[in-house]
Amino acid sequence: MKGRKAPGGTVNDVPGKGDEIVDGLREFLEVLRSGEPLESRFTIRTCKIARPPEYDGEGVRRVRDLLTMSQAAFAAFLGVDPSTVQSWEQGLRPPSPLACRLLSEIEADPAHWRKRLAACLTVPAETGGSTSASASGDRSRSPRRGRTIGRTA
Repeated sequence: MKGRKAPGGTVNDVPGKGDEIVDGLREFLEVLRSGEPLESRFTIRTCKIARPPEYDGEGVRRVRDLLTMSQAAFAAFLGVDPSTVQSWEQGLRPPSPLACRLLSEIEADPAHWRKRLAACLTVPAETGGSTSASASGDRSRSPRRGRTIGRTA
């Protein structure tokens, strides 16, 4: 690779990270074109990701309770319809593997997900517009009734 101009206008012959990446890609392409086994020139690692745990209705409810959310609020956070969360909790349908993965991540670190939830909250229009919670201070309590957001009466 060609050298780079260093600060002050001199040529620096030390390759940068970009040069290393391009050289590595060129070597990879060369090996692919030659038909040579990749293992002969590169370290190949194969790993298997465990399937997420399955959740029954009680498990879904337990995870939702970790975030102290209503079914509707939990559904909005997960990006699903409230009837979907309801059917999971009633045992009518199991959550998809993707939903189970997210449920297990929430269960593993609920404090992290409470922070993520707080970052997703918006202030209702009647209390001052659609300012996000993270931009307008702590919105973990409802501004009108002092209750946790997402719980139903």
